[in-house]
Parts: sequence; structure tokens; C-alpha cells
Amino acid sequence: MKYGPYLAIFVVAAVAAYAAAIGFGSMSFEDGLAERVVTHLLALTFFALLIERAVEVIVNNKFMKRELDVDAEVVKLRRKCAILQSALDMELQQPVPAMTDQAALAAANDAKNATIKRLRDQIRAAKKDKIEADQVAMPQREELGTEKAAFAATTATVLGGLVALTGTTVLSEFVDITSISAANKFLGLFDQAQFFVAVDVLFTALILAGGSDGIHQIVKGFLSAKDDMVLT
Repeated sequence: MKYGPYLAIFVVAAVAAYAAAIGFGSMSFEDGLAERVVTHLLALTFFALLIERAVEVIVNNKFMKRELDVDAEVVKLRRKCAILQSALDMELQQPVPAMTDQAALAAANDAKNATIKRLRDQIRAAKKDKIEADQVAMPQREELGTEKAAFAATTATVLGGLVALTGTTVLSEFVDITSISAANKFLGLFDQAQFFVAVDVLFTALILAGGSDGIHQIVKGFLSAKDDMVLT
């Protein structure tokens, strides 16, 4: 959308102006902010890991049968190839019995060679069928993968929201909410403290939904910036 960013900036500015007009003010940070940031974010990593495992179980339970159905033909042909290859290996290792009758010996060799040729032809045909089955299943795998990713993201956000609703949030650990001055209710619905809690829950849900790797990146970035400030 061409004008989307400008519209978003305008809306945010209008809301900010309205909030300032009804008395919404700034809040002060808690003491020892740097230590609080690292400690609290690392603690949230534990909850993010729990959510990741829970999402993995939920997604597997929901999509496992469909994944098995999509790859059923490929798995069957792969097993067929393995069985035929084992039979061929055994046939190649099996020696032709020693015979004094040259005609019988020639017949035995011809039978062995015919069996080897038949097995190789069957393996070749099975591999071709497996490739074709894999190509047929590929679009279904891609579609299923996209659906799984969307479902996992939604589930992670919901679980993150539930964790945040228990009081395990991010912003409240860093901000002194008691410093909020009295103000009129925003659109007559909620005051600044209530709005802060709502934003904190939403923000925490999104942070947790991003997974433990995302929180680690935040912690690393913060520690790097802190070290740069100390050096300067």
C-alpha cells in the first residue's frame, strides 16, 4: 500500500496528541534497568522454550496424519527399492554351485544372470516410480508446510498471550507504573495504567511467539550496545 506508512504515522500522531490532551504522561524507568533487562529477558527465554515445545507437539498432532498420507506412496516405493536392492546384493554374493556338467553350469549361470537382470530392472522401475511419486507429492508438501507455519505462528501467539495474561510480562519489569499521573480515560474506556497493561500483555505475547532465538538476539544486541557504551 503506497500511503500505508504515512497513514499509520498520522494515526499514531493523532492518538498521541489525544492521549497528551487528556493527561497521559511519561513514566520513569525502574532502577538498575540494565540488569533487569538481561535477567528478565533470559527468564522469558525459558517460557519461550516451553511454548516452542508445546507448539511442536500441537502441530505434530494436528498434521502428522496428513504428512504420512502425502508421503505414503513415496515411503512405500522407498521400502520397495530397499528390499529389491537387498535381494540383488544377496543374489550377487551367492556363488553358482560347482558342476561338472557344463550344460548345467551354463544353465545355472544363465538363471543367475537372468535373476540379476530382473532385479536390476525392477529396481530401476521402482526408483523411477519413486521419483514420480515424489514430484507429485512435492506441491502437497509445500502447501502443507505453509499451512503448518501459519498454524504454528497462530498457536505460538495464543500461547504467548495466555502466558502474558498470567502476569509474566515484559514492560512492567522495566517501568515504574506508580509514577503514572492521574488522567482522563482514553475515549472514556480505560486510563493510562489499564492501557499500559493491555499493551504489555500484547507485546509480551508477540515476543514469546517469536521464540527463544528472537529473545536471545535482543539480549545479545542489548549487551553489545551496553559494552559499546562502556568502551566509549
